[in-house]
Amino acid sequence: MSAPALTQRDLIAHELFLRDVFSRFITFKTHSLYFPKSEDDALAAGFGPQCATAVHLPAERKVMTPLCADGRLLGVFVARGASLGAPRTLLPLLPRLGAMALTQLGLLLAADADRLTGLGSGEALLAAIAREIECVQDRILPGAASFVDPGLSGCHGGFGLAVLDLDHFSRVAGRFGFMVAEDVLVGAAAVIGRLCPEGGLAARLTDDLFALFLPGASAARCRETAELVLGELSRTAFPLAATGESLTLTASAGCVTYPQDVRGGQFAAAPAEQARLLLRKAKKGLAVAKDLGRNQAMPYNRILAEGGAVLEILPLSRLAVSLGRWVDAEPGQRFLVWSPRLERTVDVRTADGQRLSGRTPAMVKGEIVLVEVGEDMAFAETLNVSDPHLPLEPGDRLALIPETEDEAPGASCPVGAPRKDPASGLFAHRDFLRATAADREKRPVFSLALVVLPEVATQRRPGRPAEADMAEVGSVCRQFFGPAAVGGRFSASKLVFFLPERSPGQLAEAGADLIAALAERLGLTAAVGIAGYPCLNYARTDVPENCRKALDHALLLPQEPRLAVFDTLSLTVSGDRHFAHGDIYAAMEEYKQALLSDETNVLARNSLGICLARLGRLAQARAEFERVITAEPKNTMALYNLGCVRQRLGEAAGARTAFQKCLRANPGHVSSLLRLGRMAEESRRLEAALKYYRRASATGNAPALTLRHLARLALTRGRLDEAREHLHQALLLDPKDAFSLQLMARLYLTEGEDPAIAEAMARQAVALRPDRKEFWAELSRALAAQGRDEEAREAMARTEGV
Repeated sequence: MSAPALTQRDLIAHELFLRDVFSRFITFKTHSLYFPKSEDDALAAGFGPQCATAVHLPAERKVMTPLCADGRLLGVFVARGASLGAPRTLLPLLPRLGAMALTQLGLLLAADADRLTGLGSGEALLAAIAREIECVQDRILPGAASFVDPGLSGCHGGFGLAVLDLDHFSRVAGRFGFMVAEDVLVGAAAVIGRLCPEGGLAARLTDDLFALFLPGASAARCRETAELVLGELSRTAFPLAATGESLTLTASAGCVTYPQDVRGGQFAAAPAEQARLLLRKAKKGLAVAKDLGRNQAMPYNRILAEGGAVLEILPLSRLAVSLGRWVDAEPGQRFLVWSPRLERTVDVRTADGQRLSGRTPAMVKGEIVLVEVGEDMAFAETLNVSDPHLPLEPGDRLALIPETEDEAPGASCPVGAPRKDPASGLFAHRDFLRATAADREKRPVFSLALVVLPEVATQRRPGRPAEADMAEVGSVCRQFFGPAAVGGRFSASKLVFFLPERSPGQLAEAGADLIAALAERLGLTAAVGIAGYPCLNYARTDVPENCRKALDHALLLPQEPRLAVFDTLSLTVSGDRHFAHGDIYAAMEEYKQALLSDETNVLARNSLGICLARLGRLAQARAEFERVITAEPKNTMALYNLGCVRQRLGEAAGARTAFQKCLRANPGHVSSLLRLGRMAEESRRLEAALKYYRRASATGNAPALTLRHLARLALTRGRLDEAREHLHQALLLDPKDAFSLQLMARLYLTEGEDPAIAEAMARQAVALRPDRKEFWAELSRALAAQGRDEEAREAMARTEGV
């Protein structure tokens, strides 16, 4: 397939590329694009036959160069404040330079596009995801940058990725030939590209595997978009030119969202690595969707709950299932087993000839519990079978049983004393829970220690089975934890120990010595999390969860020993994780518990204030920030956040004071400079605003954000060329800055230039930030300027919430 023809939208998106080309041959201050409404446009006529010469207006210092491709006039590059050294020589050459620039642009676009379908390539998709991850990471974590409201930052808080695969597509090539299959692929790609939302990216990865990148999409919207595409594909008839027939296709999809589907240490990976990790998770969802019957979308975060299946029935009431650590499966999780084969439609005809029909409900065949979890699969034990005549069998589906607080330990366990593994001397996870449940309830003091090791399979010493290594690890742990310690296997790489009559503080030294001994004797790099009872207002049943939080805290430590005793920092880390996943209320609970443990924890108090502000509880947030400042008067994070809250409360003087104190503590605090500049601009103190913005620009931090503010100020002062240049630079640094796109649309409308360009930019802005009413108003103005009154009214209705 030849490279797709360039469009006006391509020129708008790559205006800066054109500027760089022309700036090598002529000198100008600012530039813009103009799109003649027709070939008969008066300006187009000035370019002469075949648009062979540029137009020079010396009095206005303008040079207008036609941009032609394949004999079509696509647009006009307008250079303002231009100087021509040799007009007679340059004017006939500039259209040729424009044509060469368009040819080069076409090659650049072709390099990022799939040759067959014209969609984006896999490399372009990964690059776009990596760029978006960098933007999202600046917003999702608690801190000064995360509180910045949408008026200052245009970043999304996340995005979605859907991977789609055509079902049984190899049969098309086998039956009709490869050339026909390619034609069908092109048709399917056209459907996918047409349904890709504004601001998103549709790409072809390999063969019949496609992807949709959806900036700003939630998990629900990502799934809805994927299902919309699947539905449209199934309804589309693809013609077969050779036979005159047509065929229909179905497709399956897997969805993933960022940051919700990223866990723990995965956040520490480079953006490019995280991009590939997300793609793999989306493919995992796709594989599950195909396994469960095709023609459906499976979100990654639903695989554990509803995407598991029985793979093989093993002796001794054991079975292999399709869930592993990759989808967050853990030992001890219980599942209902049901069979889709038992679901069927029932038709009954009554004596009077009436026909009754219905569908049999899902029949639960039994219940299982995971006992050993690997990377991609797990082994489970059968807890009970509903009907001996309906045994569990491969292909049966799994449904996760949610954990409940009041669930009795071992309620579904078989009768008999807990048994230790003879090789390692450790209880299996289920037997460990049974062995320690009663003892835990009667002990006034006890602790749990969770020890995580590297994957044993990857560090196994030659000539020794894995269980021999695990037995030695267990022996070393008991040596440091004492003979009263009860040990169990939490998973393939985790051990858990119950330590009666020992407080967490008493075990810290033993835990550090254990880590050193495992490294010295066995060459294993371990991490240990310890939690105990009593602790704050936690019940005994909360200790295992607290132990997991302590281990998460330990794994984040930058250096050895990676040991954490459950404390206020563990709770802060847990709160940050909830905050990153968008669960504000759960984050607040963790921060409150962290402050209950240590009221001097300024990180937790500041983060609690941010959560309160996000929920609109501004007075409470202000009180929390003021407490932090009382303890640490030069805490820039709290000073800045206090200024933001006071500004939202209408306390302009107090906000200004807080921002100025923040600058005294850190003169290069860009956000405070921009806030002060914005406040000065709103009070019409334009010179003061300019000083603040220039100070922010001089720091070299957040250049795109600073340029946008400078552009808005220049627009207010009537310096349109200066505003245009600032916006060009801002969009060069951040092409998806919705606020800069909206300002550029306003600038085009203010100057009376082509409203089609303003419409394109306004549409990009509303696609990126549909919650901003002023963006819809700008789009309405652009549509009205083109005489599209009905569409303009619809856009304006969005500003009123209609």
